[in-house]
Amino acid sequence: MKRFYFFILFSLSLTLNTFSQKEASHWYFGDRAGLDFSTGVPTVDTKGVLSTTEGCATISDIGGNLLFYTDGTTVWNKNHNRMPSGSGLLGDSSSSQSAIIVPKPDDNNIYYIFTVDWSGGENGLNYYTVDMTLDSGLGDVIGTSNSPKPTTLLSLPVSEKITAIKVKDEEAFWVIATKEGRFYVYKVDENGVESTPVAGNLGFMNPDDMRGYLKTSPDGKFLVSANMSSGTFLYDFDSATGSVSNQRRLDLLNEFGYGVEFSPLSKKLYISTGNFGRNGPYLEKLFKFSLDLADPSISNINANKIEMHSYLNSRAALQVGVDGKIYRTIDNASFLGVINNPDSDGATYTHNAISLGGRSGTQGLPPFIQSFFAALIRTENLCLGNETEFSIESNEPILSIEWDFGDGSISTDLEPSHTYTTAADYIVNVDVTTATETKTITQTITIFDVPVVTTPIDLFQCDDDTDGITTFNLKEAILLMVADPANLNISFYQKNIDATEGNIVNSIQNPQTFSNALASIVYARVENTYGCEKIVEINLKVSSTSINSDYSLIINECDYSTDGDDTNGFTSFNFTDASATILDQLPSNQNLAVTYYESMSDGLEEINAINPENYTNTTAFTQKIVVRIESEDNNKCLGLGYFVTLQVNELPNFELPEDAFTCINYPLDPVVVSVINPQDVYNYQWTDNNDNVLVNGTMASYNFTEPGSYKLTAYNSLTNCSRTKTILISASNIAAFQDFKVEDAAENNTVTVTVTGEGDYEYALDNQYDVYQDSNMFENVTSGIHTIYIRDKNGCGTLEEEVSVIGFPKFFTPNGDGFNDTWQIDGVSFQPTSLIYIFDRFGKVITKIDPTSEGWNGTYRGKLLPESDYWFKVKLEDGRTLKGNFSLIRR
Repeated sequence: MKRFYFFILFSLSLTLNTFSQKEASHWYFGDRAGLDFSTGVPTVDTKGVLSTTEGCATISDIGGNLLFYTDGTTVWNKNHNRMPSGSGLLGDSSSSQSAIIVPKPDDNNIYYIFTVDWSGGENGLNYYTVDMTLDSGLGDVIGTSNSPKPTTLLSLPVSEKITAIKVKDEEAFWVIATKEGRFYVYKVDENGVESTPVAGNLGFMNPDDMRGYLKTSPDGKFLVSANMSSGTFLYDFDSATGSVSNQRRLDLLNEFGYGVEFSPLSKKLYISTGNFGRNGPYLEKLFKFSLDLADPSISNINANKIEMHSYLNSRAALQVGVDGKIYRTIDNASFLGVINNPDSDGATYTHNAISLGGRSGTQGLPPFIQSFFAALIRTENLCLGNETEFSIESNEPILSIEWDFGDGSISTDLEPSHTYTTAADYIVNVDVTTATETKTITQTITIFDVPVVTTPIDLFQCDDDTDGITTFNLKEAILLMVADPANLNISFYQKNIDATEGNIVNSIQNPQTFSNALASIVYARVENTYGCEKIVEINLKVSSTSINSDYSLIINECDYSTDGDDTNGFTSFNFTDASATILDQLPSNQNLAVTYYESMSDGLEEINAINPENYTNTTAFTQKIVVRIESEDNNKCLGLGYFVTLQVNELPNFELPEDAFTCINYPLDPVVVSVINPQDVYNYQWTDNNDNVLVNGTMASYNFTEPGSYKLTAYNSLTNCSRTKTILISASNIAAFQDFKVEDAAENNTVTVTVTGEGDYEYALDNQYDVYQDSNMFENVTSGIHTIYIRDKNGCGTLEEEVSVIGFPKFFTPNGDGFNDTWQIDGVSFQPTSLIYIFDRFGKVITKIDPTSEGWNGTYRGKLLPESDYWFKVKLEDGRTLKGNFSLIRR
């Protein structure tokens, strides 16, 4: 049974009977907002006149009646009028905690208002005395001429924070402020305020940013200080000596801590983060830190923090109420947020939970002496159906007590037990009478629902080898025992006593792989977020498969390229239809489910189920799949085995040229395309680009006469797998000559040939069997008559054309040896109407040469001319005129 400790916030003491939790009954804050906790639950109070951005403080008497309140600069009495000397205090409404009010022990009429200025102010830490006997019992701040008299404790700069806590085992309080890395701890006792702080408490981090709240834990053991951008720190506090130690940084994920509060039992710490400025709104977050961990190191505290809420606004104070809940202000809104059950691991936060009746909250809430919220009345067992136990702590004898449990039932027992019949919130009233007084405490408690479960249940599992021992996935039982497992913590045990006690050490550590050889009955502990639990008995039952062990369903698929490779034996399967085929092996009219797994262990544990609609095999070409068939009515297993085989079949393997050509100039000669290197006997289908079938059968070749894109599909008749390849048939043709462009009579004679045609052409000079070139231009061509060969690369023929390149010899030797016996312009025969004249060096015309003749033989009128240089002039048929000279040499 889970034990809850819920604390009614009450202080019952013989010696400190002048203060109790009811002194925190009235809150005034924000823009004239207020709450009244006199009845134990918050109700709207719109009588307040205080308007503040941040700082405020309030105090009531021990009966919960309002006395006065302040923003750190002005003090208002219970009638909401300013006290006669209640203005001009040295706090500031823009200070995070501008003030805190502390009663003087053993004097019900004297109160101290401690004020701190804002971080940029000059006023430091001061305190004032309020005498409630003044102003006809409405109280006034002690001063002169209606001016309050301050007592300065610290000069500037003082951080914008202050808190107070009861001194352990004394009739006194500690008031704590901080300045420049030191905590100043002042004692307030029956003699008043000691102006000398506790020695030491220095050497801590000196924050640059002094904004944010300071709080002690209600049990007096911890201190927390938020310093916005300078960090938020947790300390140890000794409420007996006032000593602060052990500084530790809380990890707020780079957020700026502002509001802080401890839960009543001091188990949890809550921090609100945010910022304030012109660039808002800012991200506000709410964090919970657990201080009750088995390992309370700061690293473990930080590691176990929980972010409870976030939204955009500015920043927010946190303050525990007399009802044990923690409240969070919402800047510029008419609501407060609330943390319910703040001491619980299952604490929850509700935004916009408490209406302010149209008044607006800002960034601050009134702080109180943290001891007001220390827990002295306890309740245990708050789960529905359990006996809730009530008890009270007191250091003086209780003469009589009467409990009203809020559901019409009462008890006069000192420590009563009561069983509630409905999960709900109940207002509990307890009247306590001692020798000195009678007090009534009102508190709201929550009775929590327990999980709704079905018990006992049967969990069935398949037996893979008929020995009656198998592996169970106990988590499969969850949906059999609860309708919705969300927000439930479910653990499994072999023994009922361990499940009942929640002995997690003895829990089943691997519930997904539990063997019934260990136990045939196990127990589940089903626990909700409030710690309320139910125990479920689970009977582990083994059922043998009803399908023949050698049954196998083979599912074939071709090795299509779903993974980018159509040869590796991996492809995608859709075998959803296999379920119906498998179920045909079993009697009909059953509510059965079929699931598939890669391994037997996965099938037994029912983990890592595969999707049959889109599954890619993990073993190349052949893979066996585990099939599990079970009843959806009772989880009974009806089949488990390797009942499905996935077979990946190879695609036809062959080669096909990517392209071929048909010659326009040979229209009756088709191009023959054949399959190359087929790896098996296939059927073939040739189609055109419009999928019109050209031929279908075993023909591995086809004669093409028309250009176009064509497809060949090869089929394996045994596997029905196919592969399609494409070939492009293009038209080609022999070249058609257009023109020559000749650059001759030069150092570098060039010939460029221009042709047209559908082919792809290459060119050769003078030798059709020599090397061809892709360029249609030839360079360094000798003078004379040449033949140019133009060949179609696609085999549609070779065209040849002659071209003349003009040039002339530099000399000739007319000696009758058959070499250079005459002089003639090279290549001129292609221009037969050209005029060629020979001159001697005096310009006399020696001869006129016929372009089609062999040329000049070196004679003039039948006589041999002497060796010498001679000149020529040529008027070519193409219009050009060439001039030059040459030598006649006689050897």
